[in-house]
Amino acid sequence: MTPESPSTHALLEAEAPPPSPPARPRGSVLKRTVPIVLMVAVLGTLAYLGVIPTAGIREIVASSVPVLSRPSSAVTVSGPRPPKAPAPWDGTVTVGESGRLGMGLATAKAISQKDPIRIELLGKTEYDSDTLSRIRFMFKGRVDKVYTTVGKTVKKGDPLIDLYSTELAEAKTAYEIKQIQWNYDRRLLDTREPLSRSNAIPHQLLAETRNDEMKSRREYEVARDNLLVYGLSEAEVNTVKDQTGSQKARMTVRSPADGIVITRDVVVGNLYDDDDTLLVIAPLDHLWVWGNVFESDLDLVRLGQSWEIEFPFLNHRLHGTVDYISNRVDPGTHAVRIRTTIANPEGRLKSDMLVRGMLEIPPATGRTVIPRTALIVSDRHYNVFVKLPNQSDKFERRPVQIAQEKEDHVVIDQGLREGEEVVSVGGLLLAQLYDDLRTVHTGVPQGSGLNGNEH
Repeated sequence: MTPESPSTHALLEAEAPPPSPPARPRGSVLKRTVPIVLMVAVLGTLAYLGVIPTAGIREIVASSVPVLSRPSSAVTVSGPRPPKAPAPWDGTVTVGESGRLGMGLATAKAISQKDPIRIELLGKTEYDSDTLSRIRFMFKGRVDKVYTTVGKTVKKGDPLIDLYSTELAEAKTAYEIKQIQWNYDRRLLDTREPLSRSNAIPHQLLAETRNDEMKSRREYEVARDNLLVYGLSEAEVNTVKDQTGSQKARMTVRSPADGIVITRDVVVGNLYDDDDTLLVIAPLDHLWVWGNVFESDLDLVRLGQSWEIEFPFLNHRLHGTVDYISNRVDPGTHAVRIRTTIANPEGRLKSDMLVRGMLEIPPATGRTVIPRTALIVSDRHYNVFVKLPNQSDKFERRPVQIAQEKEDHVVIDQGLREGEEVVSVGGLLLAQLYDDLRTVHTGVPQGSGLNGNEH
């Protein structure tokens, strides 16, 4: 075989095809293609609803889709083509007329709050602890008789307990001695005053007699007041001089007020001292009513607010006002107790009766009312979609603070002005479009934990 000529070898080299570039791994192409397909699908939905114009989609796709594969002959520049930046997003959702009809969007105007907020409460009645009469001995004594028991109604001055006390006898005896001494000093002074005026006795003696009379009178008054503190009446003190022997050790304790006996801790024959509470008497002319307010409503409650109270088992209603708000949150119910005082002239109402209450919060300046369906709740944040003035196709997502949420309406505390239009039907669809737009324009994915108010 004859060797090939140099010209033939050069011709073969010239006709040989250039070496092909290394094949791109298939997995890397898929990883770059799937997000693009999803983005195109979202943009197609937005375009169908009239949210983004077709020209805008072309710009977004052209700036976002990378060069997947091109022939080497088509590459004429040394570097990648710089993408065209999309227009900045103003944070609103634009929906054309056809899109609004397809979504069934409807709006309603925010109106000023006219009616009070009504908060339903559960509670119970209780005796007024500030007016309870606690029956105690002012000294050590033995109980000889008890006239009443729990649940019995008593009048002021009715006998409650008969007792026997040596301390009481000593106090009565001391009172008699002081009274005798004062009577003696008083008569002596009455005798010496005329003698002093006639100079029959020295003036110094008269001065000493006056001093003794004044001293004994003060001691007598103290001994008398001591018996009154022990619980004797004026009439009983006046009869002490007529008592003899063991009579001075006896005393009848009487009721200091009208009411009902709610506690009895006394037994005949037992000894008691001034630390023991034997009986507790509660007044019947009025009661306390306690209600439970949850922490979410606590900022609305103020002293003096009207409170309608219903006794469901008596078919009885009455009104009160909030006169006390506790500063303690119940750890079990996470509620704060509030209180009002109600009249009970006939004594028909009892303690520990279950009640329902309706607390009325008067309207506040600046609060507005919107339909319940307009409120969008996301991650414990409250938002509404507001139609921009003079722009029927633009909607702004706005955070609001609510004062009360009911089945058919919501009272807005902050975030809305009277007369502004909010989306009352279709708000959830707008919320989804808002999240899609945010994903496309800002790169923040849905479910990122943001409340949707960041543009």
